[in-house]
Amino acid sequence: MEGLELKQGEVVKHGNPLIVPQYPWEGILTYLYGSILQKGKIYRMWYQAHGIYVSYARSRDGIHWEKPLIRRLSVGKPEMYPTVTTGHGEEDFSGMVGKPFRGKTNVVLDFHMPSVIYDPEDRYRPYKLFGYTDKGYAVAFSRDGIHFREYDHNPVIPLMRFPDKTKRKTWFSDVSPVFRDSLKKKFVAHVKTYKTDAEGRIRRCVGYAESEDFLHWSKPETLWVPSESEDQLAIQKGFQWADFYGLCGFNYGHIYLGLLWLFYIDYEIEKGTHEGKIEVYLAYSLDGKKWERFSDAPLIPLSASGWDTGMVTTANLPLFEEDEILLYYGGSNFSHGVGEGETPYDEKNHRFNIGLAYLRKDGFVYACSRGHLWTKPLKSERGYVKINADTREGRILIDMIKNGRKAKSFAMAGTDALDYTVRTHLNENVVLKVYIEDAKLYSLEVL
Repeated sequence: MEGLELKQGEVVKHGNPLIVPQYPWEGILTYLYGSILQKGKIYRMWYQAHGIYVSYARSRDGIHWEKPLIRRLSVGKPEMYPTVTTGHGEEDFSGMVGKPFRGKTNVVLDFHMPSVIYDPEDRYRPYKLFGYTDKGYAVAFSRDGIHFREYDHNPVIPLMRFPDKTKRKTWFSDVSPVFRDSLKKKFVAHVKTYKTDAEGRIRRCVGYAESEDFLHWSKPETLWVPSESEDQLAIQKGFQWADFYGLCGFNYGHIYLGLLWLFYIDYEIEKGTHEGKIEVYLAYSLDGKKWERFSDAPLIPLSASGWDTGMVTTANLPLFEEDEILLYYGGSNFSHGVGEGETPYDEKNHRFNIGLAYLRKDGFVYACSRGHLWTKPLKSERGYVKINADTREGRILIDMIKNGRKAKSFAMAGTDALDYTVRTHLNENVVLKVYIEDAKLYSLEVL
């Protein structure tokens, strides 16, 4: 590639939230940590309600959601599993908003931060759920995605403790998005780990554990530690430093992409966690182990006003539609430290809702500016090339090279198309030399 830039695609937010708290067991919190899958014509969502309830919703269009009341539940005072304990005891969640309840709910499991994987190869328990409990990471299984049975030998990864002796605190690993790695044929959990930096600060990091059967997991290892570049992003936004709150990794062709939750930290709460805000960045990896941020600009930024000004977290995986990518995310209008100790929730105004952002097909990254690129040899079986590009302000020229010589040429200009298709009549191995002039090239496909 010469003379070209790779830039991050532009996310468009839907606007209003799609799911909001409305039931007693939800309190003021309906958020993603969670998963969204499309099965047939139905979208299915497993989201976090209040502190530890995995709740279920469904939709026919991905926009309008219903919460079927499917499980009888008795809710006393809602509780949250602690992130940290101190010499004075656990985090103080005295500010939790919630009311006792008895009756039917849309709660399917009492886990925290769930990831749901659909495994069609498993006939009897295709829905696999991985989540956090006070004993560590646990799994559950379901045939229909609603009636889950917990694994008899939970936890599959024991509770991970990270002591900070200087402050008499112990931190727990909680966030852990999971996906099925189609390249390695394994399940991967990006568990949260902690490291102490040179300044004595405890830092949230991205960890890694894997499993072939969803039951037996490798010992978690730390893959990615926040660096000075992340701290500088936080400082530019008026904070002190930044941690990795979570990483939602997934396969994308022969590499990996990830939705990185970057936590800008203002200060550490004396008897609790940290105060700050969270935005989502695009990350990538060639091998699933060594990760980098793609850009210094967030992929899903906080809004300047409205319902998602405080924190943004995402579903464990995007949904890939025919013409677009759906990024479901949770958004709050309050910061991370609210709800603890001296900063209680405002029951009337504070909310954690669930919304939606869009990317065009293959829209994570595009090539632009003025220059050219060469492809590797590509096998053309049907004699077509399909282009996803925006050439409204420029053009793209493509030479097809066969045996070192230009065999065909064609151009795309003055249009914005996801599947601009050209018939080449070349049914063999070819190399493409692509010239870009003030256009945006998202992807090429040789057919």
